[in-house]
Amino acid sequence: MEKILVKTGIYSLVLSFFLFVVFMKREVSTTDFEGMTSFVVTPYPEFFFQIIRYSIITSIIAVICVLLYILLNKEKE
Repeated sequence: MEKILVKTGIYSLVLSFFLFVVFMKREVSTTDFEGMTSFVVTPYPEFFFQIIRYSIITSIIAVICVLLYILLNKEKE
């Protein structure tokens, strides 16, 4: 069981990191009350740590889901 949880944690961390790098935008458009749109670009260090944070959260959720799945299947057996 421990081996499965460790693999799930590592693979979900790496996969979510790569997916966030590809699909997460650095630029955010904001519209003020007059209808003017401006773009705010996140600096690379802040963007990197934001991706790391989201990847760790995703990995923890994946490990918890797998743990619950394993525990529920043990009860049924």
